[in-house]
Amino acid sequence: MNTFEIFIKVIPIIIVIILGYILTRADILKDNMVDAFKKIVVNVTLPVALFSAFIKIRFKSEYLLIFLSVFLACILLFLIAKLIAKVFKIKSKYFPFLLTGFEAGMIGYALFMAVFGHESAADFGIADIGQVSFVFLIFVPMLINLNNKAKGLDSIKQSFTIVIKSPVILAIILGLVGSFAGIWMYEDTLLFGAFDNIFTFISAPTAFLICLVIGNGLKLTFKGLKMELITAVLKIVLSLTIAFILKYTVFIPLGVDKQIVTALFVLFCLPGPFVIPVFMQNPSIDDVNYISNTLSIGSILAVISFIVIVLVGL
Repeated sequence: MNTFEIFIKVIPIIIVIILGYILTRADILKDNMVDAFKKIVVNVTLPVALFSAFIKIRFKSEYLLIFLSVFLACILLFLIAKLIAKVFKIKSKYFPFLLTGFEAGMIGYALFMAVFGHESAADFGIADIGQVSFVFLIFVPMLINLNNKAKGLDSIKQSFTIVIKSPVILAIILGLVGSFAGIWMYEDTLLFGAFDNIFTFISAPTAFLICLVIGNGLKLTFKGLKMELITAVLKIVLSLTIAFILKYTVFIPLGVDKQIVTALFVLFCLPGPFVIPVFMQNPSIDDVNYISNTLSIGSILAVISFIVIVLVGL
């Protein structure tokens, strides 16, 4: 796609986000509706889109290096955040968790598919699998331990429970299993096409619903949110810097498709995982506000960065 074609595909995203903001301010789009939209996306439309896309992947050995490099990049971001917190004496224990990991499920896939089509979910997933592995193998157990809800193996068990209960993760796993089984070889058959049409129809509202949700949380003023703004901006700067390093040290040498490289940048411009509030035990009001506001600001920066990334063609 050329720049003009991409711009045409970006316009609906902007319009629907603005629509979500207007509907919220007009008291038409209410919080309970937004919660319902999120549940529909996470439990139905996104898993269907991911399963449909992953089952068509022709797996390549070089993808393993992509998974590993993204996984290690997430660890590096966490270590950098710990160092920054120590040097600048940042008090919030959640600061390092807000600077690593990416909210691919609720934002990344929807934005990427809105521009590049539902088939592109697999390209985004190739960039995302390393990050997902980091979140559920390291990020969530550490977050659980941080709040003293569990220790050692117990925290890993809790994290594993989340994985097996997550429709998004299960869809990716089942899609990969189907891909390894060679189901994609029947892609030209009538039966495969019939199911593919059903999956496409079900997953179609994903981007629309997520853009409404983003518009619902849109803030037009950052007054009194200095630390939150600094955290969100710092995350996106550090993440995109590492994405550039990965592009020239891993992705380009491997010769992967350009769309997978773009997926890397889109992934690394996203805010931190939205699971953080789930594992907060008896949080203070300051902690709750810091995390929710940082994630909200990060979501806005992600949309802006996404538009720039796809227009520039990184």
